[in-house]
Formats: sequence, C-alpha cells, structure tokens
Amino acid sequence: MRAVENVILVAFVAAVIFTDWRWRRIPNAFTYPVMAAGLVLGALEAVPGELFVRGLFDHVAGLAVGFLVAYPFYAAGGLKAGDGKYLMAVGALRGLGLLMYGAVYGALIGGVIALGVIGVRRMRAAGNAEASMGGLMKTWIPYGVALGIGTLLALALELSGRLPGAAS
Repeated sequence: MRAVENVILVAFVAAVIFTDWRWRRIPNAFTYPVMAAGLVLGALEAVPGELFVRGLFDHVAGLAVGFLVAYPFYAAGGLKAGDGKYLMAVGALRGLGLLMYGAVYGALIGGVIALGVIGVRRMRAAGNAEASMGGLMKTWIPYGVALGIGTLLALALELSGRLPGAAS
C-alpha cells in the first residue's frame, strides 16, 4: 500500500511544482483527488488488521494537521490557499510523519528561495523605488515549489532509512 501512496505522491508533487512555477497556482483538480485517495488508502491500510493508528486515523490526522499548520499562515497572507490544500493532501495521503518532515524541509527551502529571489531582485532594482525591502517582500515566491522539494526530500530520506521515526 505504501508503494501506491509513494507513486501518487511523487506524481502529485511533480505536477504541483510544475504548475506553481509556471502559473503560480496549485489547482483544486490536483489537491482534492489526492486528499480523497489518501483517505481511501488509509482506510484500506486499517482493514487487513494493521493498527488503526497507522491506517485511517493517521491519514485523517495528517489532513487535519495540514489544515491547522497552513491556516494561520494563509490568514496572515503568507500562504495561498493552494499551498494549504497541498499540505492537507500530503497529510491525507501519507499521514502525519511525512507531512511534518516535508513541511519543515519545505519551510527551510522556501526561506533559501526567498532570500535568493530578494537578493536577485534587489540587485536588478538598485536605485529604483521597488528596491525597498517592503516592495521586495511583496514579490511572489513559489512556495508550492519549496514545499514540493521539501516533501520529496523527506520521502527520499524515509526510503533510505535516514528519516528519524519514519516507517518505510
């Protein structure tokens, strides 16, 4: 079952990275089906007698925590709705463990991307009014790309056995 989840996850993340970079959007047509698939797969994990906590409960908790993590940032204007739904979809598909690692790695990668974008824009706009820090902070940062890369990093570490506390 985990292999099916991983295949869906990689395809989903690749699509999100592409669309967020290209069109600055994470479509609902990607996020909602992955949320539904994750909950169905979580229910199927619980059926053969595995612990309920590792099955449906973990997937529902991942969906809920994805929302709880994203909502304050969305409400403050730091995340777009698609970024929040992305986190919810990852949580529903793979549960709490991968969601939390992916979100932390994504936040760190997002910070590096933001510093790079701000540095490049500041050099380009030297002497221009848009070079103020306030103007630069209002520029678009591809946060779905950062979250996607963070998720793929967490998945790679999990598959290699280097992610603490993660079960492959």
